[in-house]
Amino acid sequence: MKTERKKRDKKHLKGRILRSISLILICSMILSTLIGYLYFNQVVRKQRIEEEKNRLMQVGSQIAFQAEDNRRFAQSILVDEQLQYLLEENVKGNEFRRQNQYDKVTKRLVFYNNLRTYLEGSVLQMADGNFFGSRYSSRDSAYLKQKLKQKELEEYTAKKEWIYSDPYYDSDSGNDTRKICYAIPMYDKRRYGHLKATLYLEMSLDYFLTQVKTYAKTQDFAALIGNDSEILYQKDKKNVLRDAIKKRGLDQENIYHTSGGYLICIPVEGTGWKLCTFLTNADLLENSSFVLKFFMLSFLLCVGLVLLVVSRILENMVRPVTELSKQMERTEYGKQQPIHIVHTGDEIEILYQCFQDMMTELYKGEQERIAYEKQKRDMEYDITLSQINPHYLYNVLNTVVYLSAAGKNQDVVKIVHSLIYTLHETLKVGDGNVETTIEKELELTKCYLDIQRYRYPDVFQVEVKCEEGLKDCLVPKTMIQPLVENAILHGILPTEASGKIWIIIQKQGEKLCIMVKDEGIGVSKEQLKRFKQGEPMAENKTRKHIGVENVRDRIHYLYGEGFGMEIQSTQGKGTTVILTLPVKRAEEKEK
Repeated sequence: MKTERKKRDKKHLKGRILRSISLILICSMILSTLIGYLYFNQVVRKQRIEEEKNRLMQVGSQIAFQAEDNRRFAQSILVDEQLQYLLEENVKGNEFRRQNQYDKVTKRLVFYNNLRTYLEGSVLQMADGNFFGSRYSSRDSAYLKQKLKQKELEEYTAKKEWIYSDPYYDSDSGNDTRKICYAIPMYDKRRYGHLKATLYLEMSLDYFLTQVKTYAKTQDFAALIGNDSEILYQKDKKNVLRDAIKKRGLDQENIYHTSGGYLICIPVEGTGWKLCTFLTNADLLENSSFVLKFFMLSFLLCVGLVLLVVSRILENMVRPVTELSKQMERTEYGKQQPIHIVHTGDEIEILYQCFQDMMTELYKGEQERIAYEKQKRDMEYDITLSQINPHYLYNVLNTVVYLSAAGKNQDVVKIVHSLIYTLHETLKVGDGNVETTIEKELELTKCYLDIQRYRYPDVFQVEVKCEEGLKDCLVPKTMIQPLVENAILHGILPTEASGKIWIIIQKQGEKLCIMVKDEGIGVSKEQLKRFKQGEPMAENKTRKHIGVENVRDRIHYLYGEGFGMEIQSTQGKGTTVILTLPVKRAEEKEK
């Protein structure tokens, strides 16, 4: 029955499916998000490195443009016709003409120097060893020769592949500006391949560093590397860039991967220099943090959206199953209840139909079982009631024999009439009438007492008390008479003295109470214990107390739990048998 089902912790099907889908979805989304993040993180890193490389190439292009402009400017000096004419003038043996030539060549060099602000000076070294300088007199030839022997300049003239010299300081000029030198040969136009002179342009290194410094304002690491990895300029926190260059070395590659990040170096065309920067892993991670945020936000939005959609879909899918579960929980087995079928057109609808068919079959089976039990109970009741008749007839016939032997024919007639009434009432059991009114039951008991008074005269007195309005209540047939018989035969007669019997019928609450009380010898505690346990009161197989046990069993058959028989007894003082029955009226049964 529904009231007897054990309460279970409910585990909703929708929640279980949603949790499973969520777990699979989240795991797959985490995996796909991780793969996507790693891929796009690499893309962003490469893009960031490529962008930085392009910026570096722009700066390098600007420096290369400056170097190209410087080269073209130097060539324009060499091809100057006036300068060519002055240099071709023969001044040997004429000091005046030589000095005049020097002054004019110097003025021409000064003219060109003034066209470029970054030029510190220019020197023209002739093949015969003479010098012309924009900032020097004709008497400074020995000094100029000595200056060219300066370490940086001597190394520069020795290494023809160098385009610019290493930076150096001019101690004679009195300033701390670093300078570099650019040399370009002048060939004799009349003699092909014959070196006529070499032009040295002395210029400030800052002219080339302007672009690098501008670039370094937006970058933590920047360096301009000269000949043989000489650092011309660097912005380097904690020498990270220098250490990376020293560890990796510089070759033809442009991008070098290190444990700390990426070293980017590009060659500056026309200078022999390299422009370098360094991107740390922390910078790249910060630069690609938006990718992580994007994927995290996308992950959360996608998971939330998918779970919302799946939840709605699952709710529609699971609702029929939930409804079926609720209907099954509300079902009381053994009762015919309508089953509301949700038409889904799939296996769930088949479940509804199968459940409906199953409940129909269960109801039919329960009705068949109830009918069988009723039939069985009626048969057992009839068998039980039939146990009384032989016993009762035996006692009555004994009395008839006794009176006949004594010649009391009129008394025999009265006894026989009482017996006929008794048999008339008790033999109607087979037709389904297992109950009678209290009024008829008391009349049956009176007939029995009339018979017994002939057999046991002046042995017992009977007092009947019945509340007003209870005589039409229904009770099982032959219910009071066996109790009265038991009180006479097993209660009063063994005392060998007269005694009194009370039959009290009253209503207690919603139940009918019938008490049969006697002043007999009572019942032992052992017999009471066996009776309460549903066992026979007598240990042997005699018919003693069979009437009491028979009444108890019939009440149990007819009314079930909540109704029955109780025996209260004190040995030597008497016994009280209390019957508890439902209140049923004769008119209610007819309706």
